[in-house]
Amino acid sequence: MSEKNVESPQNQPNQMTISVSTQELAKLIDIHLGDLRPQEPAWRVADSTISGRGLFATRDIFAGEELFREHTLLVGPTAHRSTNLRNCTICYCIIPGCVDRDTLCPAGCGLPVCTKCRSSARHRLECKLFRKWRPLNPHTIEPRSLRILSVVRCFFLDETQRKLLYAMQANADQYYIKEVQRAAECFEKFPQEQDMLDYFYRTICVFNTNAFESRTQIEGYEVLVRALFPLAGILNHQCTPNAAHHFVDGETIVVCATEHIPAGTEITMTYAKLLWSTLARKIFLGITKHFMCHCMRCQDPTV
Repeated sequence: MSEKNVESPQNQPNQMTISVSTQELAKLIDIHLGDLRPQEPAWRVADSTISGRGLFATRDIFAGEELFREHTLLVGPTAHRSTNLRNCTICYCIIPGCVDRDTLCPAGCGLPVCTKCRSSARHRLECKLFRKWRPLNPHTIEPRSLRILSVVRCFFLDETQRKLLYAMQANADQYYIKEVQRAAECFEKFPQEQDMLDYFYRTICVFNTNAFESRTQIEGYEVLVRALFPLAGILNHQCTPNAAHHFVDGETIVVCATEHIPAGTEITMTYAKLLWSTLARKIFLGITKHFMCHCMRCQDPTV
């Protein structure tokens, strides 16, 4: 499929419109957390003076205290060419085999999947969809179609999950439509419907605005996946944050306080590396997150 067949959504603003109120977002977050929602959360979702929505302490929080843990809404391979592409797209294990053909689904969907996960309900859905689109080369692992898998999984969200997806901040960037175009080139019958392409584009914008690169250990190997965590994604950036995160596995994030957080204070994390210079942080945030930080550390001329 050529690039001209996938049209960019017209007149997109830098930040896409969000029609869900902060109160509605908080309710959607509670539903998303399910059993992981603390009985009495130490935080609440509210409007932020830093940017959009944020999380605020409802009581004094101690340093080291776990604030929440959350399962991902959407997740998929990073598919960087520098990474091992022969990971199962379901359980992320390394699939044994000398050539791509040994690791790919025998049904012809073009996705690498281990023998244990081939019969899983999750893979059967994705396999059916990819086969419907007809991969041009189902015997070779294609990084472009692998990378779009995390976005394709938006088709399998229920109505409440889709509403949560649309409630998340999405920075529009015409470069993001290239992800759809590159994926389209891997299939003979990639979707042409504009409403479907718009849904893809919105999901990609949400992903690239909010997603984490999750690191996990599978059978002694480090595996990288792109994961979307709606609650963790609400946390705003500060160059001197009061919270940090780690991953239990590729699909679960844990956020903890790194210092005492007084009641009413916004809970923040850093989107950049703490030890980077002010110039390096500003460049990184401007290019990848589309904003310039004006925190006290960034305004300190001695740093």
